[in-house]
Amino acid sequence: MSDAALNIEGDPELLLNNVPKRFAIDGKVSAQPALIRLDDGSLAETWDLTVEQDDHWWNAQIDSLVDWSSNYVEPEAFRVYPWRVPDPSLGERSLVENPAHKIASPQGWVSSNQTAGNNVFAQSNPDGGYGWENNFRPSSANRVFDYPLDLTKAPASYIEAAVTQLFYTNNFMHDLFYLYGFDEASGNFQDINFSGKGRGNDAVIANAQDGSGYNNANFATPPDGRHPKMRMYVWDITNPNRDGDLEQGIVVHEYTHGISIRLTGGPANSNCLGWGESGGMGEGHGDILATIIRLNSTSTRNDDIPMGFYSAARGIRKYPYSTSMKTNPSTYGIMDGPAYWEVHAKGEVWAAIYYEVLWNLIDAHGFSDDVFSHDMTKGNTLAMQLLIDAFKLQPCRPNFIDTRDAILLADRQLTGGENQCLIWKGFAKRGLGKNADLISDSPPAVGSTCWVSGPSKNGGS
Repeated sequence: MSDAALNIEGDPELLLNNVPKRFAIDGKVSAQPALIRLDDGSLAETWDLTVEQDDHWWNAQIDSLVDWSSNYVEPEAFRVYPWRVPDPSLGERSLVENPAHKIASPQGWVSSNQTAGNNVFAQSNPDGGYGWENNFRPSSANRVFDYPLDLTKAPASYIEAAVTQLFYTNNFMHDLFYLYGFDEASGNFQDINFSGKGRGNDAVIANAQDGSGYNNANFATPPDGRHPKMRMYVWDITNPNRDGDLEQGIVVHEYTHGISIRLTGGPANSNCLGWGESGGMGEGHGDILATIIRLNSTSTRNDDIPMGFYSAARGIRKYPYSTSMKTNPSTYGIMDGPAYWEVHAKGEVWAAIYYEVLWNLIDAHGFSDDVFSHDMTKGNTLAMQLLIDAFKLQPCRPNFIDTRDAILLADRQLTGGENQCLIWKGFAKRGLGKNADLISDSPPAVGSTCWVSGPSKNGGS
């Protein structure tokens, strides 16, 4: 295809206004009808676009009939812990080339040779302030973000590598869950929504080594059309300190807050998972998706999975996630006490319950080693899809029983109810079976049907 387009004489030049200034310095894109010569010698009608940025003038041709761009996406590469390496204790970094998914991120991840693009703006924030636009970001003219990382030194010494990792993991989450239904129409996080559905101007603002706190992280999710903000902190439990930006599970947990909040009650409503059991599940959803993503083909239901093991030099939950009632005795009924009034404690219980469902599905259907395959015939990818679908089906401010029922409904809609028995058994094992009441203190039921599997400690089965 020719690099040049012939403008059609006499056709007016149009201006596209209100383009985010991170993509066009003056907020405008010039568009004019043009002809472009194809490989077979024929001419195709296009729109010839001109975009001004700080250090470039960009020109692209968009086919007016089939709506595809004649410009290729520039190569991108990032030296990071890829998604199969959850943290520095479990493997080495590698140079990941062109990781953007063609459907979820058709223009790639990088828009301005910095760790900034349509899905996320990643930067340092050592002072912990509110502003982010002018904060430090790694920059690479050839879009190869490859920086040294020495974990024997303080986190500030490897800020370029930390921001790059945070940028990668956020984009990974954007692309992955786009495939599972967290797309533009559903209120995902993008500055430009290519489909025209949903509201744009809401890429994630991701702050690495944020100075407003330690030993934690958070994610603020406003309604669709406004930027969410992720703050990742340094952990001072070890010497040298460790950086939460490098632990995939923590970033995934935080990003999942955004997914579950935007999908529950619709993208215009950010108030559906704020407290009580709904707030607890908001925490638990993050833990369980982080756990599913870190599994691999050698994982078994006998594995115990901690959260925050790298950053805190130990797990940050009371128990690791396990199908063993001895290792993790959590049940629904155990929340009927002051130790489980706080949302993170409730979240541990929800994640422990869904971990049982997950392994029932994996044992029955097998495991997909590629979560991007979106293979609904495999247990792990099916478990992720059922959870995302349940977010959309459950009511605002759901309790555990509401979400359990939404997952069962999601299975009926997706598979015709093929997995109802497997799902019921997983819930019932930890006290959320058919006879469960809201924090019931009734005696556990005994049996082995799909709906009752017991006896179950603390709470109705």
